[in-house]
Amino acid sequence: MTHAGHSTYPVDLAAELRVRWLAMGHPQAELHEPPQLVDLLDTAYQASLLREEGEPVRCRLLVGSPEEIEQAAANGSQGMFVLRFTEPLEFTPHEVRKLAAAAGFYRSMLGVQLDPHRQAHIWGIVGTGTRWVNRVEGGRFFGAPLPPKLVVQALGPGHLIVACGYDRVLETAAGHLLTEGFDPFHSQWLHNKFESVRSALISEIDRQSQTTIPIQVCDSFVKRMAQSVVRRMLSLIRTRGHGGMLVYLPKEALESEIIDNWFRFRVTFNQDDSTMRFRNLMCKLIRRVREIGVEQGLEKIEWEHYQQMQDSQLSSLDEAFIELAHFMADLMSVDGALVLDHSFRVIGFGGEILGTSHVTHIHRALDLEAYQTVREPAASSGTRHRSAYRLASGQKDALVVVISQDGAIRFVSHHNDKLTYWPYLP
Repeated sequence: MTHAGHSTYPVDLAAELRVRWLAMGHPQAELHEPPQLVDLLDTAYQASLLREEGEPVRCRLLVGSPEEIEQAAANGSQGMFVLRFTEPLEFTPHEVRKLAAAAGFYRSMLGVQLDPHRQAHIWGIVGTGTRWVNRVEGGRFFGAPLPPKLVVQALGPGHLIVACGYDRVLETAAGHLLTEGFDPFHSQWLHNKFESVRSALISEIDRQSQTTIPIQVCDSFVKRMAQSVVRRMLSLIRTRGHGGMLVYLPKEALESEIIDNWFRFRVTFNQDDSTMRFRNLMCKLIRRVREIGVEQGLEKIEWEHYQQMQDSQLSSLDEAFIELAHFMADLMSVDGALVLDHSFRVIGFGGEILGTSHVTHIHRALDLEAYQTVREPAASSGTRHRSAYRLASGQKDALVVVISQDGAIRFVSHHNDKLTYWPYLP
C-alpha cells in the first residue's frame, strides 16, 4: 500500500525516516539533521530517474566519513574494503549517474559524506562483495556486515530502500511511501499450505537412505530453503521492472482437469525427473547436512546449523539453488504465469489464466494471518491481478504471487472462507 493521492516528497520522507529510525532503536547520531537528510533522499531519488547508456541508474549509497568506514572495515567486516578518491566529487544526481556503473549494485557502494558546513560529497567506493544479497534474497553466508550507518539503495526509477546497514527502515515505489505490508513467509497459513509436502519429502529421504543416520532434519530447515529460492525469484523480478506471476497448485493438479480448464500455456514441460530440480537438490542437501551433522555430533539439523557449515559440497549445492532461482525468474519474465505444484515441480510458463467466473471483490489482510481484513472492489486492480483473483477464487488450494511493474507484490489465496491478498514487504 502507499499513501493515496500524492507522492511522498523528500521533506515528508525525511520526517518519516526519522520517526521509523528512532522507533527501531537505530543510532540517532547516524541520522543527520533534516536538511542533510532531505538533500540525500532528493539526490538519490533524482538519480534513480536518470539513465546511463540506456540503463536505469541502480546503486547503493553508504553515508559516513571515509575514516569511519575504514575503521569499520578494519574492525572485522571481512570482505569489505575502501577505496578513497584523491579528490571528492559533488553529490549530485548526475555524478551518481556517472559513478553508478563503477560501483556495481551487487558488489560496491558509493561512500557519501553529509556535512552541515559544506556540500555533501562522494568520497570513494566501498567494496562489499555479493554475499550480502543473501540477507535480502535468501541463502547462506551473509557476507561482510555493514556498520550501523545510513544506507540508501536506488533500485530503479523512484524506487528507494533506506536502511540502517542491512536493516530496512522504509521503502518508496514510484515516489510513494510503502506503508502497509507483511512478510507472508512468517505466517502460519503459508506454513500449513506446504507442510504435507515438506513432511513427505523428509519421509521419502528416510526411506531411500541405505544407512540409518540418527539425525532429525527440522521441517523449518526445508521451509527456509524453499523460501530462500522464492525470495530470490521475487527480488529478481522486482528489479527487472516488468512484473510477473507465480502460481502454486496442489500436487494432484497434474492428474486432474485443473491444468486444462484453467490455463493456456506458451510452454509446458514433459513431467520427468528434470522438472523436479528443487526436490532433487533438496534431497542431496539433506543427505549432506546429515552427514556433516554426524561429524559435528548434532542431534538435529536446523537452519542456523546449516548457515555455519563449511563444506565444498554444500557450496556447490548453494550455487545450484541460486541458479535455480534465476532460471525460474527467467521463466517468470515471459508474459503470463509460471506454474508449479506445491513440491516445486515445474509445470509450465507463459500461462494465460482462463475461466469465466467474475470476481467482484477481494479482502486485503490487515494482519499476517488475515484475522482482520478490508473488503475492496476487484475492479480497482489491473488485469494481471484480476486474473490471479479469478484463479484463487476458483481453486481454493492455489497460491498466486503477483508482481507489478512498479515492484509491488501481493500474495493471493482463499483463506478463512475469503478471497484474500497480503501486500508483501520483505
